[in-house]
Amino acid sequence: MIDIESLTSTGAWRLEDGGAGIAFLVFDLPGERVNKLSEAVLEDLERVLTALEQDGNLRALIVESGKPESGTFIAGADIHEILAVTDPEVASRKAALGQAVLHRFSTLRAVTIAAIHGNSLGGGTELALACDMRVASLFAKTKIGLPEVQLGILPGFGGTQRLPRWIGISRALPVILGGQPLDVRKAYKLGVVDRVVYPGLLRKACVALATEALEKGGKKFVPRRRNRTPFFLRVLEKLPPGRAYIRSRARKDIDHRAGRHYPAPYRALDAVMTGTSLGLEEGLRYEAKLVGELVASGVSKNLIALFLSSEEARRGRRAPGEAGVAASCAREGATIGLLGAGVMGGGLAALLARKGFRVRMKDIALEALTVGYRKIHELYRGRVDRRRMSRSELANSMAMISGTTTYEGFRNSPLVIEAVVESLDVKKQVLREIEPALAEHAVFASNTSALSITELQSAATRPERVVGLHFFNPVDRMPLVEVIRGEATSDEAVAVAEDFARKLGKVPIRCADGPGFLVNRVLAPYLNEAVRLFEEGYSPTAIDAAIREFGMPMGPFELLDEVGLDVGAKVAIRLHEAFGERARPPALLERLRTNPAMLGKKSGRGFYVHRGRERSPNPEMLRLGGAGGSEFKKDDPELWLRRLVYPMVNEAARALDEGIVDLPSDVDLAMVLGTGFAPFRGGPLRYADSVGVQAIAAGLASLREPRLLPCELVTRLAASGDGFYGNDARCAPEPAGDHRVESART
Repeated sequence: MIDIESLTSTGAWRLEDGGAGIAFLVFDLPGERVNKLSEAVLEDLERVLTALEQDGNLRALIVESGKPESGTFIAGADIHEILAVTDPEVASRKAALGQAVLHRFSTLRAVTIAAIHGNSLGGGTELALACDMRVASLFAKTKIGLPEVQLGILPGFGGTQRLPRWIGISRALPVILGGQPLDVRKAYKLGVVDRVVYPGLLRKACVALATEALEKGGKKFVPRRRNRTPFFLRVLEKLPPGRAYIRSRARKDIDHRAGRHYPAPYRALDAVMTGTSLGLEEGLRYEAKLVGELVASGVSKNLIALFLSSEEARRGRRAPGEAGVAASCAREGATIGLLGAGVMGGGLAALLARKGFRVRMKDIALEALTVGYRKIHELYRGRVDRRRMSRSELANSMAMISGTTTYEGFRNSPLVIEAVVESLDVKKQVLREIEPALAEHAVFASNTSALSITELQSAATRPERVVGLHFFNPVDRMPLVEVIRGEATSDEAVAVAEDFARKLGKVPIRCADGPGFLVNRVLAPYLNEAVRLFEEGYSPTAIDAAIREFGMPMGPFELLDEVGLDVGAKVAIRLHEAFGERARPPALLERLRTNPAMLGKKSGRGFYVHRGRERSPNPEMLRLGGAGGSEFKKDDPELWLRRLVYPMVNEAARALDEGIVDLPSDVDLAMVLGTGFAPFRGGPLRYADSVGVQAIAAGLASLREPRLLPCELVTRLAASGDGFYGNDARCAPEPAGDHRVESART
């Protein structure tokens, strides 16, 4: 057998004998947790395949991962290499290299089979698609997908060309344009994989399939169970009118889901529809060209930077000089204490049980517990209706939750989460009551949106075990968790809280204790200024439409109605108490918080009248504005941008300068995940770098309002010509699209 390891500079590839002319090509990249297709790895693979082509004894080649414990087959291309490319031609050349190397699997004389165990994403899936056949393990972590559009690019190693040719255009488009990975059964049903077996039988199944193929035509062999595209779809995809219909439907879906700010799905659609009308060779060239355009774009750079920040937060980042701490967090099956069965408490209980934790939920009365149970069951029923949960899973998850009106049953809880009313006095009282019922090592986590963790610690006998764990509502959908360190919080308590958040599938961002922490503090001036614009006579519906055009998922008035005007006012008042006049809430917001009929969505009326999923402007609210219900002022999107987005940048810069978080990327990731700040713009600080901090400073100064004057950090960066991320082109990309907010009338 050929010694291929001597051909590789990375040591990523080795060959193992499977007998009878069958060999295993094992991908095991040294020093890495997962296998990645970097340029050096691809160049090594090309040399390996060249050598294997010359081996006359090789009849079948099975590609497998040498890292089964990682739960990943191949993670795809090296994201850092993609981030570093700024020249479209260079990006196209790199894509063409990947295409050419992986194409060798299809032209090799030997039968080629991909043995997929664990996640197969991006380039990993494209390598598997280049093989003659694919066998996947029936394993929870085995997912097969092409997620590139979520990074602002498209599958560039042949994915847009090979997948439609294997399973048909209509079946391939949702996989490519949506970016969501397929589980094993779905992949098998679509025909992406040819066999599904238990993990322990994966090698044997691949050898059996190779043997069958060699007996029945070699590379021309088609597995009997491969699920072919239905006849009517094959006809539709071949006829020009049918292809035009498929393209039109897909484009409308992209318009609805992504919108014009995200070019990658549109380019991926072009790659599929145009490329499949050409031969494979021409289609691959077209794919590589489109990859080059996208990789060099600011949208791609911003989305990739957010992805890398998110992955770093999920893995855990140690602060400079911080010693490592072993987090003795709860393992699956442990009992987590939960104090409070309200909306947040019920949502947390539902999430915890679904993630495999037992929940001991406490409230002051049985009636409150009943409301909590009803909320939990409602959430689970929604998942069952959407086919994300079976009825048996619903029953099992409900059985994981027990309710009580006392503090019995908390002694063995390694973590207790407090989700009671947002009152410091109440939270202190709850902490005093439960501490004697907890083990000494237990961590007490307060789910507060703005109250001081340091002040809360003053009520504790073990203040070092008290930490903030701020979940965002709705807790089952919002990925962000702020982990707040009080003055006395130990490193271990922070590590436990962060580790627990990751076990729930959340992204933890570590914050220092401070008014509003990070997200609410940065969001407050945005909401305050929106209400002031309304008081000055501007249309709330026009402002909302303009901000959605900027890239936000909803406008400021829609957001206020969603969170509740009383909640927004409470946070604003706390920040005013902490920061003085620059954070004073508008008079209208203070008045509205005491009107139970005008609290937003939960009362049915706020800036809008809410009827189910429908909403319309609220005439009663409009009469309270500066226009008094008559004609609004002429739309001024440029002013709205300076009044709404620039103050967010300014407050984010203050928080960063004060050490609330460590890095600009923490700010941006938190604002994207916690508020929906336009991901394609990268977050408020990347956005500031893209338009220039000098422009932000000048825009704020032009408003001539003391509360909006540029902060010290913004002024300093503007004077130096630097940005929050420095002058690295990868960190401060060119503006992504038109940064002006287009006029949007009611």
